[in-house]
Amino acid sequence: MSDQRGAIARALGGLLLALGGLFLIPLIVDLSLDEGGALGYLVALAVAVGGGLALRWSGRRARGLGSAQALLVCGLGWIVLSLVGAIPFIWILEMPALDAVFETVSGFTTTGITLLSGLDELSRSTLLWRSLIQWVGGLGILTLFLALIREHPGLHALAGAEAHKIKSPRLEPGVLHTLRILWTIYIAITVAVALGLLVGGVGVFDAVCHALTTLSTGGFSTHDASIAYYAAEGVGSPRIVEYVLILGMLAGGTSFMVHYQLLRGRVRALWETPETRWWWAIVVGGAALVALDVVVGHGGVTAPTAGAGASMTGTTGSWWLDLEGMIRASLFQVLALVTTTGFGTVDIGEPYFGGLARQLFIWLMLIGGCVGSTAGGFKVLRFVLLGRLFRELLRRAFVPRRSVSRVVYAGSPVEPAELEQVAGLFFAWLTLLVLGGAVTALLSDHGAWASLSGMFSALNNIGPCYIPVGELPSLHPVIKVTYMFGMLAGRLELIPLVLLFSGRAWRN
Repeated sequence: MSDQRGAIARALGGLLLALGGLFLIPLIVDLSLDEGGALGYLVALAVAVGGGLALRWSGRRARGLGSAQALLVCGLGWIVLSLVGAIPFIWILEMPALDAVFETVSGFTTTGITLLSGLDELSRSTLLWRSLIQWVGGLGILTLFLALIREHPGLHALAGAEAHKIKSPRLEPGVLHTLRILWTIYIAITVAVALGLLVGGVGVFDAVCHALTTLSTGGFSTHDASIAYYAAEGVGSPRIVEYVLILGMLAGGTSFMVHYQLLRGRVRALWETPETRWWWAIVVGGAALVALDVVVGHGGVTAPTAGAGASMTGTTGSWWLDLEGMIRASLFQVLALVTTTGFGTVDIGEPYFGGLARQLFIWLMLIGGCVGSTAGGFKVLRFVLLGRLFRELLRRAFVPRRSVSRVVYAGSPVEPAELEQVAGLFFAWLTLLVLGGAVTALLSDHGAWASLSGMFSALNNIGPCYIPVGELPSLHPVIKVTYMFGMLAGRLELIPLVLLFSGRAWRN
């Protein structure tokens, strides 16, 4: 085995060993509750550990990874771990292999599209496994692996493989130190969300599972009705639950650099950069537009009813309760989509939301959260840069050709190469959206709008779309494979995935 392939094998082996350790958590839960699925987790653990040890041994003499090899590890790692992570779904739930891999890819990429139904009857270990893979995928599989080790050849290259998207400052000097700070913040906020949900009366298991899938902006739920379950079944205090999740989703969509600065007492970090200012404008403005659409569509202020699968525990009462319920439902859904979490208190296809809101939801899916957050989408910062690039093009029409022109962000000029990367990625993003929508329309009976929304959901790692949830399992296998490619491309932002098909990357 060549030195570079050995280095790739060694890194992949480490990732599989880390995955093997993760299997122990649902295995212990299954054994403690006697749910009968332990063998499935044992088989998965054996494959992960056996494959990991074999790969580590084959690459034992390899040197460190270069940047190209690190990107290959990133692309391969997410695919291999999704294949192995699907074993419990195949073994325990007897899912078709393609559907099981789809579910796992959706989990690790924090997309949240699910082919499973009857979630309320599934074993707790299975539901916990779905939540765990989303939580691990939130900050990235490679970052967890690197945060757990002391050193690794090619450490800096691997750390940059999942965070290659755009330049951003480190929290502290040293890659490992930065990663451990990130995971400490991640764990702390996850615990805070779980405690908040416990106060809301959802129960320990639901609190843990939903906390794992909230901060990761994944959106897997333990109930078919998602968050609407608590209002419909009268469990706990739905208002408290929804407000806790609103704060949790907001934290997931905000850059972790901002969280770190807040912990250091720098409140200005909330509005210091153009991206954060635009982030708040998008959230507040989006919620206001959706609320306006609801008011206009219903002829006045109205709150969603429990019958609509929403957030009120009874019929509408005083006008201020209707107003609060409508604002809460609008804000919840806007955050669920712009952070790409995908939770729901009202189905986005329900008549409760009008045409303006439904169009806005599609654009919120595309925008996504901040760079350095767990959210998917194209990211707020990139749209800010594209806007400033367009403004610069307009300015050039009124100045001499030889004048110096540059795009400035936060007081510093943006390198042309970085602007080219953003523009190129946006072109690729739109191309994939069109191709995925075309494949869906060709191989299904869904209309143009629903077909396009399916790829919007996959590529932007969001979950909800205008294809009914019950019809997703019956989609053509080619559509499912297309969506899996879209989910991975969106999470890894295309480059590591495309490099897998580059002979030059494997030779370098």
